[in-house]
Amino acid sequence: MRFIQVKALAGFSYVRADQVVAVYSTEPSKCSLALGGGVTVACTEPAKDVVERVEAASRAEPEPE
Repeated sequence: MRFIQVKALAGFSYVRADQVVAVYSTEPSKCSLALGGGVTVACTEPAKDVVERVEAASRAEPEPE
């Protein structure tokens, strides 16, 4: 399980990278994350930056169980 940090409206949020279903670009400097279970997180950073972190976390080596 890998967490990524995103800049949310009220500070920072940590979300599980494997739960990110979609990243919506709302403005050039803002986006929203759609997570499994129907949860959304509004972010104050570009969608491209968030997508890069999600992809990097998914490519990372699996953690030992």
